[in-house]
Parts: sequence; C-alpha cells; structure tokens
Amino acid sequence: MSLLSIEPITEAAWPQILALQAECYQEVAPESEAVLRSKWRASPATCLQCRDRGGALLGYLLSHPWPHAGLPALHREYEIAGPCDRLYLHDLAVSPRAHGLGVGKGLVAALLDRARAQRFARISLVSVQGSEGFWARFGFRPLHRAELCASYGDAPRAMALEL
Repeated sequence: MSLLSIEPITEAAWPQILALQAECYQEVAPESEAVLRSKWRASPATCLQCRDRGGALLGYLLSHPWPHAGLPALHREYEIAGPCDRLYLHDLAVSPRAHGLGVGKGLVAALLDRARAQRFARISLVSVQGSEGFWARFGFRPLHRAELCASYGDAPRAMALEL
C-alpha cells in the first residue's frame, strides 16, 4: 500500500496550496489565489494534489488546456478557451519536507497518464529555479525560439513533451 495519495485538487486544499506555493518559490513571486484557481477551474481533472497517509499536502500540480502558440505570463488569470490538444503545465510544487519521496515524479506521471487518456498531443511548460534536468527525465525538451516574459525570474527555460 502506497504512503502517498494523488488525487484531483479539491476546494478544501486551497489554503494549503497557497502556503506550499509560498514555501517553494524563491526566484519567482507567488501568484494570487485567484490566478491559481483560474487554472483549476479551466481543467480540474489535470490539477492534482499529493498527500501523505495523514492527509498532509506534500505537493500539487496545476495544468490546463493552452490553445495559443506562445506561452502564458505569470500572475494572470486564465480564461477557459475552447477545446484544444495541448496542455500547459503551469505549476508543480513539492514541499521541502517531502523531497526524495517521489512526490514530483508521482504527480507528473499521473498527469501524463491523464493527458494521454484525454488525447492531448503536447504538454508545454516553463522550467524555473534550475529544474530543467527534472523535466528532461520525463522527455521534455527545450523550445529554443519561445519568448518568455520577465515574470518567470532568472534563466527560465521553455520546454515541451510530445505525447
């Protein structure tokens, strides 16, 4: 029996998600609750949380359909667009207390399973805080011509995975 549970984000999780976001990001300013919730409302089935057996939030992942050619800026609410075959992985945060437990790996694997089941063709993201190596292990590759806004902090890297 696994010690970790990965499920869709629920309404009750938001206070813990905001606290975890503030704990995890040093180079990028935390986003408002309204901004994060807009991603969740756009695609609740691709927004996941990971908890331990005691119910403590160890990590979360927010992703949503993204029909546009460019990549989104931070700190902007997402308006639900029509159907498309691409997802944007907006945020993955893992509690420092949970490093080494496979939380990030589990959340990404669960998202990939859901994305394939929903027939998404591509997932794009912006790697921040030196996380390119983590994403590369899942097959994400750099997007060399992508334009990124300054809201992503120092040395962001646009990446994508073809499913």
